[in-house]
Amino acid sequence: MKTDQSFDRRKYPRVMTESVVSIERVSKPRGLAHALDLSMTGVRFQCVGLDLNPGEIVRVQLNLCDTTVSVVGTLVRVTELDPFSQEVALTFLDVDPETQRILSEALPDGYEIDAS
Repeated sequence: MKTDQSFDRRKYPRVMTESVVSIERVSKPRGLAHALDLSMTGVRFQCVGLDLNPGEIVRVQLNLCDTTVSVVGTLVRVTELDPFSQEVALTFLDVDPETQRILSEALPDGYEIDAS
């Protein structure tokens, strides 16, 4: 079976991770999620009972390298796993240089920071 190499259009590869993510939305309760993978430009996670929607802008706190970083991002994909849980892909918006440094340190050796 031939595979289409153009399907994966990510600029930065994802790295598997296991961490708890805090998600904050305006005027809604804060929730927790389980991060699945991470890249320099986003994170994918699973959450229960949050009812997130594509296009929402949320603040996410990640624990990386014994440091908690806070990033704001847009939900680009929300997949219903069952009536209570979702898998969510978030792309980061305007990541400051210090957070970029921490993300880079959290990713394994050989990870490409600039894939252009």
